[in-house]
Amino acid sequence: MEPEFPISTYITLQKELNTERASLEKEKADWNLVRATLSEAEAEELDNRFCTDIEYLIRTIYNPTAPPLLEYRNSLRALVKQGASARLMSTHELDGYNLAMFIKDIYRINGEEELDLAADIVRTTIIADADMEHQKAYVGNGGITSIEQVCAYLAIGVNWEFAKLTIEQYGFCYRIFPWLAQRQDPLISEHGEYNEPYHLFRRMLRSSPDVEDLQEKTLLRIMSLGWTPFSITDEWLSARAFAQVALANYRLLTMLIPYEREELQPYLDIARERINPVIVKYLLNAFTSDKKIRKHVRTFFSHRPHWLLKKILSETPETIFDLVRRNEQDLLIPFLKHYKQDIIALRNKDDQTLLQYAVKCRSTVENTIQLLRQTGIAEQR
Repeated sequence: MEPEFPISTYITLQKELNTERASLEKEKADWNLVRATLSEAEAEELDNRFCTDIEYLIRTIYNPTAPPLLEYRNSLRALVKQGASARLMSTHELDGYNLAMFIKDIYRINGEEELDLAADIVRTTIIADADMEHQKAYVGNGGITSIEQVCAYLAIGVNWEFAKLTIEQYGFCYRIFPWLAQRQDPLISEHGEYNEPYHLFRRMLRSSPDVEDLQEKTLLRIMSLGWTPFSITDEWLSARAFAQVALANYRLLTMLIPYEREELQPYLDIARERINPVIVKYLLNAFTSDKKIRKHVRTFFSHRPHWLLKKILSETPETIFDLVRRNEQDLLIPFLKHYKQDIIALRNKDDQTLLQYAVKCRSTVENTIQLLRQTGIAEQR
């Protein structure tokens, strides 16, 4: 049976994202109506009070004797209901306290009730038109935005190094993701620029069994936003970019290259366009990064023809010869099974068939040669 892409989960998550975004936009529209009725002086006073409350949030985070989070949540809600905006909040990572800093500090807030209050504060601040693109928290070498911080936390999972998020704190990050997330910017996709927050999820992904299901759902959410990890320029990808994904959770690796389905067509169109010879090389590094992953990938590709295998054959046929040289039988088998005639017709720059190349290649083992012979590839010209 073909390995199933979790399509029903994907569709459900896509609908949930759309619903959450629509609800948030409705609340922002209602806020705008109230905001429009304020005089300049009224708006200035309310904005200053809102900013002061946000600034004082840091006391609650770091000082157990400070006013409770509930008090600030209620105050911020009341101010926004009157039309207060978040326009005066600091954006610089070394100046004042802002929403990105609050989210970064979430590992200091414990208990479901407190985390619910924290989520309310995030949502209220977003409704009040906080500058989410420019508000940053300090991370040691430049700043990090709210969505970048959330992606990083969702990637590393729970109980990891400095943050050591609890499952409840991780749930907070998963909960607020839809309020911060945006669809893939076509310009970013077109030019392959690095200012794309979802790459942090791919780059920082770690194995975290306690929240593995939510990590998978996060990837599905990101895919539904029109993002692929193949959109980035080659210079920002390491040779082990996808091997790290595979080692964290090999299911995620093949989820990035799903079989064709109508519901996934927007994602697949981008993926096909962006996968170039460098990406192919890095994917193969991931496919062969250990024995368990090799078997998973072989099983994944063995069920029926796959668009990525066809793309490799059509655009980078030299890759197949390299697989022979490396004796990557687990990867060769799906090619031989589904694209036998293409493989038989394949020639390298020296006009050698795969079998001719294998026989003359010093590194090729007998089992690989026998595998090619069974396919019917010519050994002699």
